[in-house]
Order: sequence, then C-alpha cells, then structure tokens
Amino acid sequence: MEGPMSEIDLSTARYSLLAVAAGIDGVLALLDQQSEWWEGAFGAFCLLGLVKAQLERVLEEELPVS
Repeated sequence: MEGPMSEIDLSTARYSLLAVAAGIDGVLALLDQQSEWWEGAFGAFCLLGLVKAQLERVLEEELPVS
C-alpha cells in the first residue's frame, strides 16, 4: 500500500490536469465553431463542458495551489 502523495506528486498531478483543461478549452472552441454545421457538436460541447467543470472543481478542492 502506498502512502500519501508527496508535494512533488501533487504538483505534477496539478500541472497535468491543467494541461488537460487547456486541451479541453481547445476542443470546446472547435466544437463551438463546428456547431454551426454539425448538429451533434452542440451535445458534445455541453458534455465536454460538464467534464471540464468537474475537472476544475477537482483542481480547486482537491489540488489547491499551495
């Protein structure tokens, strides 16, 4: 069984999740543009927006900046 995460591990996890959030922003922008031509883009945009909101909640509550 592993012990608690070290400060370095938490910092790395936070950095990785911030990178994922930035990638999600790019996909959301693309889906927003595509929604003019593709009906399914709006549904994907909404679902991905919910995922991003959950990710941001985890970043704020579970991995706050020290």
